[in-house]
Amino acid sequence: MLHRIDATYHQASFSRSSCAWLTIDDVAIEQWLSSHLNEPDVAKLGLSLMWLLDEDEDALAKRRFIPGQEGTSTIVPLLVCSDDMDFDCTVMVAEQVVEGDTVRWARFGWSVSGKLEVGVSTRWDANSQPVCFDLVNFNAALEKFDGLIKKHTASS
Repeated sequence: MLHRIDATYHQASFSRSSCAWLTIDDVAIEQWLSSHLNEPDVAKLGLSLMWLLDEDEDALAKRRFIPGQEGTSTIVPLLVCSDDMDFDCTVMVAEQVVEGDTVRWARFGWSVSGKLEVGVSTRWDANSQPVCFDLVNFNAALEKFDGLIKKHTASS
């Protein structure tokens, strides 16, 4: 089953205002993953593509989200601790695999390594179920996300 990923403005539970955010099947990514993984605390995490305090970590998150070549696998930092907004605390990662016209988050886990080594050492959740997206839809969502950030920055 393919899920739909999109970008919109969303006010996370820990935020004072809405900002660009990713959704899965019209549900904020942290809420959707909390339900999908049956882990309530995931709903308190922040999207790694927003507000990372370290510029190098921010650039790394953006690079890793972009799907690689056919047949490749990348460890993507999806969500981070909303208090710290960096890779030194809690970081939920996914192994992102590109298979033909599909992006699959094959498994989910918690990074044990921090900073720019995020995901190098990962404690994988043996019970997590994969999530699949259409590659065109996935790329369009990332492009829309970037557009929302630029639009918000220009109006600020």
